[in-house]
Amino acid sequence: MLPWVETGFEILMLIALFIAWAATVVPIFPATAVIWGLTLLYGVVTGFGTRGLIFFAFITLLAIASFVTDEILGVAGARKGGARWISIVIASIVGFISSILLTPIAGILLTIVALFLAENYYKGDAEKAWEATKQMLIGWGWAIVARLGIGLVQIVLWAAWAWL
Repeated sequence: MLPWVETGFEILMLIALFIAWAATVVPIFPATAVIWGLTLLYGVVTGFGTRGLIFFAFITLLAIASFVTDEILGVAGARKGGARWISIVIASIVGFISSILLTPIAGILLTIVALFLAENYYKGDAEKAWEATKQMLIGWGWAIVARLGIGLVQIVLWAAWAWL
């Protein structure tokens, strides 16, 4: 690859990586998976080599950790707020199905509503149901913070792979 083409490609990659990273704040956008995909594209286009495979392996592990962290923090928040497991399962199923049948944003909103309604049904107390729902939302907020951190580390690893 010509040096100026390679440099241009790397600059475009960096811009795309930061756009994906910035989109992390959108709950439905799988930013760390997109970052992973972009780094895969980089490896396919420029070649991995041993060094690239090592960096890509770490980027892959971080993408997996991001997904797991995202799921754990939302559930942990709901549990911290006193939500029953059955309410969390109901809310998750409602969110999953509505995300597929409607839109991901509808899925998020219906997950919140389903958790509140399930908790209100089981506890018969709207304040306790709201506390569980609020804590789940706080957990989702922490998940965004975690994804931002993980995504930034992925970008730094890609930059080390590309430029060091």
